[in-house]
Amino acid sequence: MYLTSNNRLAEGRFGTMFKKLPPFAPRDDLLEGLARTMVEDQTVPDDSLLNTSPRLFAGFTFIGQFIDHDITFDNTPLTQQQADPYATTNFRTPRYDLDSVYGRGPVTEPQFYDPADPDKLLVTPNIHGVQDMPRDGNGRAIIPEARNDENLILVQLHQAIAQFHNQIVDHARAQGIRREWVFETARRLTRWHYQWAVTHDFLPRFVGDGLIGPSGTVYKEIAGKPPVITLNYYRPTNKDGRPFMPVEFAVAAYRFGHSLIRPFYVINQSTLDRGGVPAFGPDGGFNLNGGRPIPPDLVIEWRNILPVDQSFPARKPRKIDTKLSLPLTTLPGSVVPPPDPTIHLAVRNSLRGKSVGLASGQQVARAMRAPVLTNAALGLSNDPGWAGEAPLWYYILKEAELPPNNAERLGAVGGRIVAEVLVGLLQRDPNSYLYLDPAWKPTPPIAPATGQFTFVDLLRFAGAA
Repeated sequence: MYLTSNNRLAEGRFGTMFKKLPPFAPRDDLLEGLARTMVEDQTVPDDSLLNTSPRLFAGFTFIGQFIDHDITFDNTPLTQQQADPYATTNFRTPRYDLDSVYGRGPVTEPQFYDPADPDKLLVTPNIHGVQDMPRDGNGRAIIPEARNDENLILVQLHQAIAQFHNQIVDHARAQGIRREWVFETARRLTRWHYQWAVTHDFLPRFVGDGLIGPSGTVYKEIAGKPPVITLNYYRPTNKDGRPFMPVEFAVAAYRFGHSLIRPFYVINQSTLDRGGVPAFGPDGGFNLNGGRPIPPDLVIEWRNILPVDQSFPARKPRKIDTKLSLPLTTLPGSVVPPPDPTIHLAVRNSLRGKSVGLASGQQVARAMRAPVLTNAALGLSNDPGWAGEAPLWYYILKEAELPPNNAERLGAVGGRIVAEVLVGLLQRDPNSYLYLDPAWKPTPPIAPATGQFTFVDLLRFAGAA
């Protein structure tokens, strides 16, 4: 690990999974024209846009966003990006290490920790009397990853993970762990339970049991033994031995989350009474914009968006398709400077794929020996500028939208990329359970049963649900 000039963690660089494939570089006007069609029709009733999978719930949109912030960070403006993906530094460690929560630890960055008990992360009442992360004079959260304060659901998820760590501190002390080992023990257990939930709860919901689970072709569970890991396309380290984040994941496959976002959310009774709270809106208004102390009327009740209570139907995300929620077309300014001048998210994503040299969706499908969708099947025009190929991000979204995936999960290309990268990073992380103790499983009292632990269980143990 090394530090950049701005003191951000900087282990690893962006690279590519398919090094032999040529970049796909259609004209910018084609990309921009396609991107501007990737917005939902506001005249369509909202319920028809929702995901019908019994396994998906609206809260997983924000869990996915948290995972993204934990493993990727690229603050290079679109106008300055290089065509060579190796030239773009990934300032976040490409690991599941929760550096987005812990920073560099209580000795180096004590501002994130409770001064009365430095083994614990600081969670404190805000100016409204609501439990919150610490805030500066401008109302912004004092946390290692500023992006986790971009919306009020995400910052409350960050807070819940901090509270989970604090509960583990109490658990470690009750187990008689020596005083000087309490923090590291709690951080390790928090990381491992989080990693387990990502692998066994989040991933199967989006990529399917065929890749993750007892019959998984990427992460295969075997009773009483360590899992069998099979990575056919992703090699987690680059030429100098450091982990790298593939652009096929960061710029294409993992951006499926943009299609999940709802324009309005119900997170408690107050928001239900008002017909839902807008995902975005003017600063200071009734919306989920972050960068401010959590208001009392926007404290989340997790059962509204995650399966906390089986008798209470948690709400769904949007479908995984080629349409983005209308509010995403004009996002509020980013908390990460410098601001990117390209405002329209779909246009920005499409141009970014070209700028980092992504191959086309069909090229990647052929390389993976997956079913190859034609541009006609994808609904693209016959403009010769496409040369019969499609942008990878659009291809992955359309692949998810079409049968047999039916907008409920990722398809053969997108699902495999996401599964291999998240599992591969876990396998190569020297602090992960899969690296240090691959036969480890969560156990009571932290888990409800041996080998069973989900994000809902994390929220429950944290006292958040």
